[in-house]
Amino acid sequence: MRSLFLKIFLSYWLAQALFLVLAILVTLAARQGRESSGWESQQSEVVGKAVQAYEQGGPNALHSYLSETRESRKIWAYLLDAQGHELSGQDLPRWAQSVAKGIRPVPREFWVRFTPSPFRRQTFRSSSGRQYLLVAMLPSGPFGPNGIPGLGILIGVVSSGIVCYLLALYLTSPIGRLREATRRLAEGDLTARAGSGGGLRRGDELAGLVRDFDAMAERLEQSVNAQSRLLHDISHELRSPLARLNVALALARQRTGPAAQSTLDRIELEAERLNVLIGDLLTIARLENGKDLSREAPVHLADLVEGITQDADFEAQSRKCHVVTR
Repeated sequence: MRSLFLKIFLSYWLAQALFLVLAILVTLAARQGRESSGWESQQSEVVGKAVQAYEQGGPNALHSYLSETRESRKIWAYLLDAQGHELSGQDLPRWAQSVAKGIRPVPREFWVRFTPSPFRRQTFRSSSGRQYLLVAMLPSGPFGPNGIPGLGILIGVVSSGIVCYLLALYLTSPIGRLREATRRLAEGDLTARAGSGGGLRRGDELAGLVRDFDAMAERLEQSVNAQSRLLHDISHELRSPLARLNVALALARQRTGPAAQSTLDRIELEAERLNVLIGDLLTIARLENGKDLSREAPVHLADLVEGITQDADFEAQSRKCHVVTR
């Protein structure tokens, strides 16, 4: 994962999602624990009244009491005798059958698995000496149908993802602009600016870095433009004395004899080369201004070597030497 945006986005998102899930689980588990503690303090009363209702009023009285308990306390309870028969005449659900056998059922809701068990099993011996067993399921609390479903946590995770996305975009957008402006500047576009187009009216360090880069690019553009103008001006200024030199050379040819023609030819050749160099300076100035003047031209190596040899031979004559090619 090389993208800085993805690193920041995924890191913050995973951290936020983990914190959100853990916070919800811990909070709701604590609430479920408090509900369980409340039941522990009431279970003796519920069992005693259920047994009393059965022994005094039979199955109908027991059924009425358990229904009232279900409506008022949201507790699903069943009273069994020593043989495991349900005494109120109700059908015993599977979870109650499992709890009666001492087996903890697997909750349907995924989130309930992270909380204390809502199932309870308690034996009770009445004053008549009979043995009873009460199985109960406590309210599902925040994890049940009326609590926070998995969709709520999903919404929280998605919301945190949106926030983390915007944060990562906020942090990395100046870096992306800097990268694009640096690439354009490296390609020769001196007008490239990272803060152009607005959107960086911020006071943080990244915005300050963008402004510093733009200031550097501005000074670089001014420096290169000044250098180009200097080369252009120097080239034009050199053309004037060179033109006068060519006029003087033409007059010298008219006033001198054949003996000085070779020397005058050399002067004319060097003047032409100087003119070519001035043209090259103007070309460099145009290239630095962003003008594409590139073109292909054939190079004759034999002529190039011959010209270099003639120049070297002319310079060597002052030392009474000669340069030749073989």
